[in-house]
Amino acid sequence: MMINNNAGKSQPVKISILEARKWALTELTAAGLDESESADNIDFLLTGALGINYGMLRANITRMLPENISQVWPQWIAGLINRRPPQYLLGLAPFYGHEFMVDERVLIPRPETEQLVEWILKDLKPGMDTLKVLDIGTGSGAIIETLLLADARLQGMALDISEAALNVAQRNAQRLNVAHISFIQSDVWQNLDQQAQFDIIVSNPPYIDVNQQAKMDQSVKDYEPDLALYANNQGLAIYQTIAQDLGQHLTANGRAYFEIGYDQGPTLVELFQAAVPDAEVTLKQDFSGLDRMIRVKRHGN
Repeated sequence: MMINNNAGKSQPVKISILEARKWALTELTAAGLDESESADNIDFLLTGALGINYGMLRANITRMLPENISQVWPQWIAGLINRRPPQYLLGLAPFYGHEFMVDERVLIPRPETEQLVEWILKDLKPGMDTLKVLDIGTGSGAIIETLLLADARLQGMALDISEAALNVAQRNAQRLNVAHISFIQSDVWQNLDQQAQFDIIVSNPPYIDVNQQAKMDQSVKDYEPDLALYANNQGLAIYQTIAQDLGQHLTANGRAYFEIGYDQGPTLVELFQAAVPDAEVTLKQDFSGLDRMIRVKRHGN
């Protein structure tokens, strides 16, 4: 069954999930897109729109695609041809067992960042009292809201320089019923109370060198927010700003966690060790064996 995907000319059609998938894959490969990546993106859209997992998708592949999905299907595939991320098309991105609303106002949460969340949660000890958590550059809110959903002892504050991003994070907190969280528009420490201290500080800041922007994938360049991706000083500028007042805002037994670029580890260890001399600074590798996370851990007086 053919689907007309010309702008303004698509009509509602009755089509099976299998037919919709085959048509989409044909369109994407004809446009020169990688077949394997295209298949993954198609399945992401189908499972997300239908609210099922991949196994259920395969089991129901001959069933008819609901009309509300078939109506937007040509536009979604046109979006993929134009390299628009499927998460933005669907409006949702999975992260650590939850689904977060996303659009072009925020960065799409990545699987690597789930490893940072996992590290923080593993460090939490039973019996701890209420812990205050600060997320610098919260974006969609995926990190801090996942932490608060995982442990009821945590109370959170989410900062972002972008009011638009904070609006997305607030909507996610509402739809996920995240309690004990506040939101502040701030360029790192700028609008934060100078006396405020936190037991956990976390950030996945912009860390890609601005000079590398031209080398990024087209879908990233064209759709994801530059403000959440790129930083000056070889991508180190935001870390440097954070380091300036990190010791002031970290409690005596506090810990700070950061996602980092794979080649920034040694430089950032030196930066944070100088900023918080009484802390232990540790690098952690991702599943590929690359330095992608760093922890600054104070041991108290």
